[in-house]
Amino acid sequence: MEIVRACEDDLPEILALQRLAFYDNSIRYGDPNMPPMPQTLDELRAESKGKVFLKAIENGKIVGTIRGHMDGEICRVSKVMVLPDHQNRGIAHKLLDAIEDEFRVRVFELKTGYLDDKNIHLYKKVGYVLTGEKFWETETLCFVRMRKEKNSPP
Repeated sequence: MEIVRACEDDLPEILALQRLAFYDNSIRYGDPNMPPMPQTLDELRAESKGKVFLKAIENGKIVGTIRGHMDGEICRVSKVMVLPDHQNRGIAHKLLDAIEDEFRVRVFELKTGYLDDKNIHLYKKVGYVLTGEKFWETETLCFVRMRKEKNSPP
């Protein structure tokens, strides 16, 4: 498996992966239209202009992605996604490491659903801590912020 920057031609495959990856969450939160499920290809194209998209490729297929962008001195990490049949193989961990290598800053932040115990566990395992901040996206979906601070940028 290799992790490289995604390009615009990858966006249709990334959008399909996104819908598969977030399907279980949409069921868990009782909202089939929860973000990012209804995102269109045009919206994804617009989003890709301001962010770095990395992709994990295995046998010529995108099996995972991650996004990051700078917000002041903080790298905002978003949409860490792995195809359901490729989960629990360390791909998300490798994507998180790759985004840190890409940005090489001291502080990384992300949001995840408050019911996503598996994701929260993964993020804690790689050094993120819960900040105590919560953000209600919809009536049923609440995100929690997690933060990772390095002693110094690599």
